[in-house]
Amino acid sequence: MALHEQDREDLMREAIALYPRAEFRVPQESEPVFWGQKRSGQFSFYFGGDPVYQFDDQGHLRRAYLDGHLYRTQGNTLARLTKVRTADSSSLERYDLTQAELEEALNRMADRFTRLQTAIEDPDQFPLTEYLADSTEQDLGKQIQAQIALVLQGATQLAPRIRGKR
Repeated sequence: MALHEQDREDLMREAIALYPRAEFRVPQESEPVFWGQKRSGQFSFYFGGDPVYQFDDQGHLRRAYLDGHLYRTQGNTLARLTKVRTADSSSLERYDLTQAELEEALNRMADRFTRLQTAIEDPDQFPLTEYLADSTEQDLGKQIQAQIALVLQGATQLAPRIRGKR
């Protein structure tokens, strides 16, 4: 996940690990929403450059980019990773969210995906503005809707811990 906002055109062109991928507009979002899936079944939603959510194939949160910060699952909480640079080196500082902070972040995510689900329930009102896929636009729309439902079903569950470098 890039730490800098990218144009949606760049994601459609450059996010080659995500196939299929699509971009669509929803009324409550100021920027297009980008969605893509990896071969492993993991998938991502980009609401502009921030927030970004990455999920495992079960719809459990793996990584997020929220309010300018990168987060990674620890299995039972999220770790906020902050890059610290000195003249000689660069390192990541880790801060594990408290239970209250985790609940707030997951509730914000669930609220956003609930609004997204409501906005795209009518297939006639959910045109994809751009997509790369082997399936039809209608089938791709159904796949995106199914993954939003997966996120909402597992909104309080995190993916297993992603091990960092030691």
